[in-house]
Amino acid sequence: MRGVHIFLYTVFFLGIGASVWAQTVRVQGYARETLPGAAMTAAYLSFHNEGTGDMQLQSVELPDIDGAMVELHTTVDDDGVSRMRPLASLVIPAGGEVRMAPGGTHLMLHGVKLRAGEQLQLRLHFASGAVLEVEVPVRALPVAAQHHHHH
Repeated sequence: MRGVHIFLYTVFFLGIGASVWAQTVRVQGYARETLPGAAMTAAYLSFHNEGTGDMQLQSVELPDIDGAMVELHTTVDDDGVSRMRPLASLVIPAGGEVRMAPGGTHLMLHGVKLRAGEQLQLRLHFASGAVLEVEVPVRALPVAAQHHHHH
């Protein structure tokens, strides 16, 4: 998977002494282009937490798009019907990896018009207070998805 590798170093001070530890997370991903006539799409990120403590993604912003909104969602099976449900946060375990994917956990992007080949700026907010800005490519939708989209 092509993506942008970003490293985040957040230092936390534990007590008044010199005890310090750092968190490092590697993020890559992509956004899907917006369907004609639509104002929403999805983005998928992969996180690899190389630190010694869990990280918790709390919110995501689109700093370059006025009026846009991002929601963290997961897809659940409700009596054989796939339904999206909002998530309050996403935990990236220490030494672990979390991968968003179609049909699973994803970012819903509202109020956007994205075209394949563009770059999308995302601002990730973590429970620790850390903020990470990443840029991901916008990819074309598979041809089948363009012809079978339902609202």
